[in-house]
Amino acid sequence: MEGSVFVLSGEDLTFPSAEIFALVETYSKKTTCQILSQRVVVSKLEDLEVISRISERAAYCRFGGGLVSIGARAEDLAKDLDTSILEGRMSFAVKSESLDNEVCGDIGGQIKEKSRVKVSLVEPDCVFQVEKLDDGRYVLGVSPRGVKKFSWKHRRPRARKFFLPSAIYPKLARLLVNLSRVREEEYFLDPFCGTGSLLIESSVMGIRTIGFDLTRWIAKGARLNLQGFSLDFESIIRADSTHFHFPLNRVDAIATDVPYGRASSTKGKDTAQIIREFIVAAADGLNSDKYCVVMHPSHVDLDFGDSFKLSEQHRLYVHRNLTRAISVLRRK
Repeated sequence: MEGSVFVLSGEDLTFPSAEIFALVETYSKKTTCQILSQRVVVSKLEDLEVISRISERAAYCRFGGGLVSIGARAEDLAKDLDTSILEGRMSFAVKSESLDNEVCGDIGGQIKEKSRVKVSLVEPDCVFQVEKLDDGRYVLGVSPRGVKKFSWKHRRPRARKFFLPSAIYPKLARLLVNLSRVREEEYFLDPFCGTGSLLIESSVMGIRTIGFDLTRWIAKGARLNLQGFSLDFESIIRADSTHFHFPLNRVDAIATDVPYGRASSTKGKDTAQIIREFIVAAADGLNSDKYCVVMHPSHVDLDFGDSFKLSEQHRLYVHRNLTRAISVLRRK
């Protein structure tokens, strides 16, 4: 294999590919990535264990695996396949987000002939993914972990023990955590944790999770939500995240949805003031060269001071009165 390939979920947005870039950087800082089409990102990463971990973590990724080949014709993609990837496997499948079943069937036939492993569309041991690129070429990848499983539904806001209408959905929460470049066993902080949407996702991924909320009963509700899913966390406490000093040592990553509007408790402060004061506190509480991800209304200018630089920014349309900006800041 000559790297890795990730197939995205297909939204016409900038952050699905940015999430893959962030996760590749998380586990392999010097590895480069390239966008081949709206749905396909490739990288030089070759470690299948790391590739699988990135695929499982990524919210906007349908498939992640080793890069088998890129070619002008789909029927040539499996020509030079190293069948050792299928050793010990009982079955495989060929899937696609952009091509019909006939193309998948033809490639599957070639792989079966070369490997003598049977095709199974139900719980295959190994999955090959073929996609057509914007320039007319084709790409083939392989995942020895089988089909990626999704489990957003049971963690949706209304399925939790404690609910507020301002809670964001797990897919978006997962994205914010991933953009912070936090690794398992590092310390992640959501300083405006609300019902715990980001905390739930970070804890599911094995990250050491800390949450603050200004309102005591909301912090208590966030704890109840994580306990309801039997998730581990370091602490969830009542704390003012706009205060100059965090009541803890430095953390490795921060991501948050800044409170605004009637559904969120702002204690009389407008969003711009909350962000200004929070950025000062974040600079004091975040390790150098680490990331702080802030989701905020796009009309609010983000003043990130002298301690941060803007690494990237994405937009998410919600309705005619609200477009969210996702700003990724890097601590200097």
